[in-house]
Amino acid sequence: MAGCAGGQPQTEPMISEGVQRGVASWYGPGFHGNPTANGESYDMWALTAAHRSLPFGTRVLVQSIDTGKSVTVHINDRGPFIQGRIIDLSYGAARELAMIARGTENVSLTVLESNNASSGQMSRRESDSYWVQVGSFTSLTQAVALHERLADHYPNMRLTTVDLPSGQWHRVQVGTFFSRQKAKIVAIELEKQFDLDPLLIQVN
Repeated sequence: MAGCAGGQPQTEPMISEGVQRGVASWYGPGFHGNPTANGESYDMWALTAAHRSLPFGTRVLVQSIDTGKSVTVHINDRGPFIQGRIIDLSYGAARELAMIARGTENVSLTVLESNNASSGQMSRRESDSYWVQVGSFTSLTQAVALHERLADHYPNMRLTTVDLPSGQWHRVQVGTFFSRQKAKIVAIELEKQFDLDPLLIQVN
């Protein structure tokens, strides 16, 4: 699907240390409800994107090089097919970057979780496993509320309960990540976008 046209100069994407840089565009109302390349219905409000080669279901951190704003999307479509553009964002994702009016944005892409370890990004080491803890509550209601708040953005979440001398605590965690670096990227993203104080948990 072709992205919305914009006036920013187009540059060829560059790849360095697992980060892809180039121009992002967006597509919106005209495609709402249409099937995407992986069979899902395109939801202009969901945080999704089209990419030419990343596996469907890959979660990508998209950050504006000019403004520093960021958003996490999952890949469910193919495109863009205009030279120099590296990703086509949904309308909802483009709103998070405040790029609707401009049409395009200079961005960097960082793969957070991929269904294919050979996608050209950092290798997955099965011996390492990390979760990002985003909250710990004595109230189960509060824990469930935070879990539901983040579930649309992070499909792989868990709510665990532990008994401590101070009482019963309900922990909300996002994962699973197979390198500390990936977990740290998500922790920073959670802190910025949701005003949380994440904690990295290594699973033995």
